[in-house]
This record gives sequence, structure tokens and C-alpha cells, in this order.
Amino acid sequence: MTIRFSRHALEKAYRRGVEISHVHQTLKVPDELYEDVEHGAMIAIKKINDRSIIVAYRKEARLVKVITIYYTTKLDRLIKSKTVRGAWRKIK
Repeated sequence: MTIRFSRHALEKAYRRGVEISHVHQTLKVPDELYEDVEHGAMIAIKKINDRSIIVAYRKEARLVKVITIYYTTKLDRLIKSKTVRGAWRKIK
């Protein structure tokens, strides 16, 4: 699996202090996986220490293109908000 980062994702990772190794871990073995029906993307989530990392990406053949990345400490609130309004659909 080849992973590419959009310019936006790299900028956000830098600004938000996201470790690229966390992105790789999240994409390889996510704790939770959602489909973002509003944007046609996948959302991989992994708990890391006291927060969770959210990775939005699109899969194109053997390429995974990371769209954006961020950490959150309010994962339950985020998931509830997205699933209740129908923006995300749980896959795993």
C-alpha cells in the first residue's frame, strides 16, 4: 500500500503536531473505520495515548491519498455528531 499526502494534509499535520508514524499505524490497523458519505472519503480512527487520531483518506487502486489529519480528545462527541446527522456510516 502506497500512502500519499495531499498538500493540505501535510500542512495540517505540521500545524497540529501530528506524527506521521501515527498516520501509518492508523491506516494499517484502525480501531474504527467510517465512510464519510458527504465527501466520498474514508475515516480511520485510532486511540493513541490520551487522544485519538482521525485520518480522512481516499483509496485509489493501490494508492491511499490522505486528505486531512487531526487529533481529538472528544472522540465520542465527534462520532455521535457525524453519525446522527448521517455524515458518517460505520464500517468497522
